[in-house]
Amino acid sequence: MRFTLAALALSCGVGFAAAQRPSNVSICDYYTAALLKNNTAANQYTLLTLLVNTALIGNYTQPNVGVTVNGILNPGTYNGTDINLLPYFDGSLLSTNPNNGGNVGVSVNFLDDGGAAPLKMNMPSNGNTTSNQ
Repeated sequence: MRFTLAALALSCGVGFAAAQRPSNVSICDYYTAALLKNNTAANQYTLLTLLVNTALIGNYTQPNVGVTVNGILNPGTYNGTDINLLPYFDGSLLSTNPNNGGNVGVSVNFLDDGGAAPLKMNMPSNGNTTSNQ
């Protein structure tokens, strides 16, 4: 199953979605059937995986129809200011509240065991041990 970015952009268009989706059908049911053909629990899980992974790492599926999704883990600019959120997720910064009630943040690698590579394969990590995700 391939998820097109056009479909993602379409699903994010709130005004358009309200005009097209019947009011008695949930957003999840509607887009699962529209994008993955069969509205099953497994396909709803797949749809959410595709949506979250695209938001995190940007375009990663083919075909790409020309809609650019950078992903929050990729460096970029906003209003002329360089932005890089990856250090907040890969353990580079002491950015997570400590479990022991201390005043100093702790480092947690939320992209453990493979980082973006397993996300590109719709997997949470490369291994099956305890994950920070």
